[in-house]
Amino acid sequence: MYGVEQHRQINKVMEYIEENLNEQLSLEKLAKVSTYSVYHFQRTFKGIVGETPAGYVKRLRLENAAHLLIYEQQIPVTQVALMSGFSSLSYFTYSFNENFNTSPKKWREGAYLERFPREYYNSKKSKQVSNNDIEDDQASTYTGFKWLDLSKVKTVDLPACKTVNRQSIGPYTEGIPHAWEEIYHWSKARSLIQSDTWMLGVPRNNPYITPPDKSRYDCRIAIREEGHSEHAEESLYSFKGGKHVVYAFDEPLDYRERSQMVECYSELYSFWLPKSGYRYLGNPVELVQIEQINGSLELDCKVKAIALAIEPK
Repeated sequence: MYGVEQHRQINKVMEYIEENLNEQLSLEKLAKVSTYSVYHFQRTFKGIVGETPAGYVKRLRLENAAHLLIYEQQIPVTQVALMSGFSSLSYFTYSFNENFNTSPKKWREGAYLERFPREYYNSKKSKQVSNNDIEDDQASTYTGFKWLDLSKVKTVDLPACKTVNRQSIGPYTEGIPHAWEEIYHWSKARSLIQSDTWMLGVPRNNPYITPPDKSRYDCRIAIREEGHSEHAEESLYSFKGGKHVVYAFDEPLDYRERSQMVECYSELYSFWLPKSGYRYLGNPVELVQIEQINGSLELDCKVKAIALAIEPK
């Protein structure tokens, strides 16, 4: 129903929204980013995304606030609201209650645990931390690691690059390999894939905060810009690179093993980060291994490492 150019323009708007969540994002401003009229933009956006622009912006702001309330305990609730694009604390509180069935304060204090499979270091109601306090007053130490081998947690500088992209919308345990197949074969047919080509997966949402049917995942293949010039119909996306904490799995994980990846993310966010001297900067990145299955066009897609962009606190 919608063509490549329309998807490109709406993707550009979605990128703009994510990068400017704390700014005023009027319908007119977003339509201008898309180059469409307000009427055509609103209709096209809803047709492709499944939400109105205003509804999409509000949901992302609330989900961003929910994430900050869990992982940035030192930031006051009022500041979280402002950082997420809400100009009024009362409206933020009302909207948060409406979306998550609890107040921002109660969410931060542990109400989010109803959605999560395990306790977190930062929660005031964390049974794991409480038990550690009772046993040996060691809550401030690394007592919560079940999945991460700390000797394999590295901080490295990843290089910046340009990528081509396909996006999967839906549960992170389904559909993503199909998006990889599309962008991989597109790139390979144009000789854009080399032996050292980076494959980057970018989960856009926390699967315990965002409804599964609205979760987005970017499948990105790094390419040389000079090799892209003759294929200008495909948009380029920037990966900023920079300092990341990286954890490599002993054996690459299938996308169906998302629960194990989430456990590792949980430990990086909730146990490693608070004591590391760093803060996270945005969406995680997954380093992906892709191998073509002999005798077919199907791909074996697995995550070999996860990474978080970080900076000193």
